[in-house]
Amino acid sequence: MTGRIFEGVRIIELAQYVFVPGAAALLVDQGAEVIKIETTDGGDPYRSLKVHDGRELGDINLAMELNNHGKKSVAIDLKSEEGREVLLRLVEAADVFLTSLRPQALTKLRLDVDDLRARNPRIIYARGNGLGFKGEEAGKAGFDASAFWARGGFAHVLTRPDAASPVRSRPALGDHAGSVSMAMGIAGALFRRERTGEATVVETSLLANAMWILSGDITYSQAPAFDEHSYIRQEDRFPLMSAYKTRDNRWIQLMLLAPDAFWPGLCEMLEIMACVDDPRFATGQARMENGPALCAIIRQRIGTRDWAYWQPLFEAWNAPWELIRSVREVAADPQAAANGMVYDLAVEDGSRVQLVSGPVAYDGQAAPINPRRAPGYGEHTDGVLTAAGFDAAAIADMKARKVLQ
Repeated sequence: MTGRIFEGVRIIELAQYVFVPGAAALLVDQGAEVIKIETTDGGDPYRSLKVHDGRELGDINLAMELNNHGKKSVAIDLKSEEGREVLLRLVEAADVFLTSLRPQALTKLRLDVDDLRARNPRIIYARGNGLGFKGEEAGKAGFDASAFWARGGFAHVLTRPDAASPVRSRPALGDHAGSVSMAMGIAGALFRRERTGEATVVETSLLANAMWILSGDITYSQAPAFDEHSYIRQEDRFPLMSAYKTRDNRWIQLMLLAPDAFWPGLCEMLEIMACVDDPRFATGQARMENGPALCAIIRQRIGTRDWAYWQPLFEAWNAPWELIRSVREVAADPQAAANGMVYDLAVEDGSRVQLVSGPVAYDGQAAPINPRRAPGYGEHTDGVLTAAGFDAAAIADMKARKVLQ
C-alpha cells in the first residue's frame, strides 16, 4: 500500500481524556492529520493526571502517548471571540470536527453543528459523550467507570452476588471500546460524503458501547428464566468451557463450543480415556448434567502437573484453548509482534516506549508506518496557524494577549 487509508483527511479534535481522543489516535495511525485544540489554561487535563498506581514511567505520560501520538497541538482561548474565530478558520479547511464536550458547553461556545456548517458545509461533525445525545440525561457528565462500567451493566454482571464490593473496571476499557466505534463512524461518514457529497453528524456514547458489547446478556434478559449470574452459580455446568489451574498456578482456558470432535483427544491428552465412553460424559448433554463430576476429574488431572509439562501437549492439540496470560505476557506475545499489534515509539526525551496498535490492519499494516510522539502543549500553534494564513505578527499579538498559547 503506497499511502495510508486516511491520508489527506484533516480532523479538528476538541476533546479531552481518552474516549474521543483515542478515536483520533486510531485515525492518525492510518494517515489522518489531527489538530488537537487545547485550552490556554493547561490543555487536556490528561496531561497532568497522576493516579499513583504504578502506571507512571518517570516523566513520560504513557496515557498521553497512547491516545495522542502523532497529533498536532494548538492552544486557543475559545471563550474569546478572536479564539473562536481562529478555530472556525481551521474548521474551514477540515474534513471532520471531533469533540467530547458536552452539548451545553458547545452551545455556550457557539460550536454546534449549524455554527460549523455555516463556515464549512462539508464538515463531518462527530461527537461522543456518556449517555447519548437525546433524553433528559444527554448533558450528564460521564466517564468510563460511570457511564460504561456502572450504567452499562458490566459491574453488575461481573460481580458475584455475595461480593462485598463490585468488580472494578480496568483503565480506559470502555473508552477504547468507544474509540473504535467512533473511528468506524467517522470512516462511514467520510465514505458517505465521498459517494453523495452529504455531510453527516456522527454520534456514539459510552453507554451505547457498553450495551453493544453486553448485547448478548441484554438481549437474553427478555427470557423470563435468564439469570445473568448463572455462569457464577453454575460454574461447573460447562466443563469443556472452563478454566483449570496447573500445579504451578497457571490457568488453561478450554473453549470447546463443538466438543464432540475434541472430546476423545482431550481424554487421551489428559490420560483419562475411561471417560470417553463413560455414560455420564458420552454426550454433550450428559457432560453438562454431570458437569461437577467431570470438572473435578479434569481439575485433579491438570492440577498434578506444571504448565511446562502440559504446554507441548496442548500446543500439539488442534483445539480452541488458551493459556490465561498476564498483561506483561500479552505485551511480549510473539503473535502480537508478528501482526504489528505493538510498536515502539520514540518520545520527547529520546527513550522508547511500547504502544498498542489499533485493532484493524489495512493491507497487513496495523501499526503506524512512521509513528510520532504525542505533541507538547501548544507545540504546533505557530505552524498550524501560519499554514492557515495567519501572519507571524498576528500570531505573536494573540499570544501576547493570551488568545493563543
